[in-house]
Amino acid sequence: MADRATLHAERRTVLGKKVRRLRSQGILPANIYGRNLESVAIQVETRAFLQSVKQAGVRSMFEVAVAGESEPRYVIIRGIDRPGGHGDPLHIDFYQVDLRRPVQTNVQLITEGEAPAVVDLAGTLLQNLEYVTVECLPLDIPSSIAVDLSSLENFDVSITVGDLVAPQGVTIITDPSVSVATVAQPRIRLEGEEEEGDEFGEGEEGVEGEESAEGDDASGEASED
Repeated sequence: MADRATLHAERRTVLGKKVRRLRSQGILPANIYGRNLESVAIQVETRAFLQSVKQAGVRSMFEVAVAGESEPRYVIIRGIDRPGGHGDPLHIDFYQVDLRRPVQTNVQLITEGEAPAVVDLAGTLLQNLEYVTVECLPLDIPSSIAVDLSSLENFDVSITVGDLVAPQGVTIITDPSVSVATVAQPRIRLEGEEEEGDEFGEGEEGVEGEESAEGDDASGEASED
């Protein structure tokens, strides 16, 4: 089970265009809605929200502790309203999940260990996939899924989604044939490339020499005048 960030909220009585006053005070208006649930208007501190999202990630599930309620609400972010699509948020839509119903969400992949093909063969690790889609109960959503790099012993081996080990109760539904990570061979410098570089270098010197000569001639003409 992942560690979840907790947001402290209060019921919001300021609605409509008047919410501009809240934003000027560092308060972010939001709504919580869900399956067979009445939408609830709430407000959270803008700074606290941004810090929680930065630490946990925008795809994470959050606990929202609403003042006056005995139990926290488990929510995911369904919408962030930003001015022009960027900048600080103006409004947040939270979706309250049913803890008894499986949900689908994206979970980050975290590499672990070292790839022998990188350490011993000077290859370059290529991570082709950063997230996978999983299905599980809301409280079982993992914070991440490990990618063990120790199997990448040569350049012909790759790790696919089917090789990943999900925590108990979690099903990965991303196509198992999708490549997660591989190691690329080091680039070998050909003899011709080195020679071309030398010729190019000589060419640069030649150009500089011609410019210098032209400069001397021009200087001489100016003196004669």
